Parts: sequence; C-alpha cells; structure tokens
Amino acid sequence: MQGGRKSSSVGKAFELIQAVSETGRSGITLSELARHAGIAVSTAHRYLTTLLELGVLDRDAAGSYHLGVTLVALAGQYLEEDGLRAAARPYLVELVELSGETVHLGIPAGNQIVYIDKVESAKSVRLVSRIGSRVPLHCTAMGKAVLALLDRRRAEEIVACPLDRRTPRTLTGLALMDELDLIRERGFSIDDEENEEGVRCVGLPIMNASGQPVAAFSVSAPANRFSVEDCHRLAPSALAMAAEISRRIGYAAARNGTSGTGRRAAPATAEARDP
Repeated sequence: MQGGRKSSSVGKAFELIQAVSETGRSGITLSELARHAGIAVSTAHRYLTTLLELGVLDRDAAGSYHLGVTLVALAGQYLEEDGLRAAARPYLVELVELSGETVHLGIPAGNQIVYIDKVESAKSVRLVSRIGSRVPLHCTAMGKAVLALLDRRRAEEIVACPLDRRTPRTLTGLALMDELDLIRERGFSIDDEENEEGVRCVGLPIMNASGQPVAAFSVSAPANRFSVEDCHRLAPSALAMAAEISRRIGYAAARNGTSGTGRRAAPATAEARDP
C-alpha cells in the first residue's frame, strides 16, 4: 500500500469476516453476506471461496459460513503472547474469588470494547458472553471507564454521536458527560443496567506507560444479586488491582501507589461483598 491508500478488496474481505463473526454459532448464508456487504452474490462468492481456501472461514453442511480454524490459531497465538492479558490474568482470577462473579477484560476498538479474556463465576446462574464479542463504550462499565479517561475532545466526539439507548437506563448527552466526570473523580464506573436489563457491572481502567487507558476490566452479575452498594464495596480492592496491572505494563504513576485515574489506591484487603 502506498501513499496511505487502502485496499478495497482487503477491506471488503474483513467486512465479510466481521459479519460472519457477529452471527455466532448460527452462521450466515451467502446471500445474507452479500446483502450485508452491499455486493453481488457472485462477488461475495469469489471472496468467500478464497477465505475458505485459506481456512479463515468454514462452511457447514447447510451452506452457512462460520469462522475457520486459521483465525482460531492466530487469535490463540496473539492471546498467548499478549502482555496485557498475561499481566491481568492473575488479578481477574483473584477478583472472581473475591466477588463470586464473572470478570471480563477488554480493550477499546473505535467506539466499542472487545472482550479479550474472561473468568467465569462458579455460580449456576451467570452471564452469557464470549471472548471476541464487542460492546459499546458509552453504556458498559468497561467502556465508560475507558471513555472517562480519553482525551476530553475525543470523549466529547463520541458522546456527540447518535448513541444507541439499549435500555431505559442508558445515559447519553449531558447526563453521560456528567457520569464521566464522576467516574474520573472516583476511579471506577458502574453500568447500572445501562447495556442490558437485569445486569449490573463495575469497571476499572488499565493505563499504559504513556498514561493512556488501553484496557479495562469489569465484574458483572445479575442485578438481583449485585447491587450498586456491592459495586462500591468491591471498588477499593478492584482499584488496587487496576493500579497493579497498570504498573505491570509500565504505567509509572502506579508505582507511587495511585490508581490509573491518579486517585490513591486502596489496599487489596479492603472489604468486599460476600460471594
């Protein structure tokens, strides 16, 4: 690629791959993919034939397309070598033991958060999610934790976009900006049934060596057993973990005992809710 020009063929191929990934286990047909990409069925078939040969996609007996083993292998290699995931993993496990609930790790991608790791709760009733899925920045605990620490102009640009009100509790506009100010002050975010009704989460940002929010983690649970008060009780321990993960990937402020937001981190022995 020269002069900053993009390959439309590569872009279209990735658009098709993304469409397949969003369908999950159900898969997607050739005609549906062509319609999604806005191209002729014959053109879509040509792209898909190459992707099948490369193992990037797979096709089942019914003719529906799914992600292939090549992507699984590449993703596995990436996750094994990823320093952020390795640094965070012990703390995710510890946080599950402390809270009794499911913990996610995610990284920002545009106006979304992508799940890159997950440690499941041992409880019989737990949340359904998968590594690789995407959720919005503006109405999730991880997303708001990152959004609050972005450059203010960038945050304002995102908030000014047409934002999906996923539940009656979803915050937008000035209400969301006020929420981001609060998150900046206290160091953690709460998704109070804003992304999915019946689900509540508390989220913490992870900072890199440049002082940028490069990731976040969250504790998520059914709202009927995880109250806002539980989120606040768990936050001091989670803040200490966020500071330590940030330190491990190079964030200098964490070495002085502060959290990713510059607030003093509480000791990890702070009271947490009963699992």
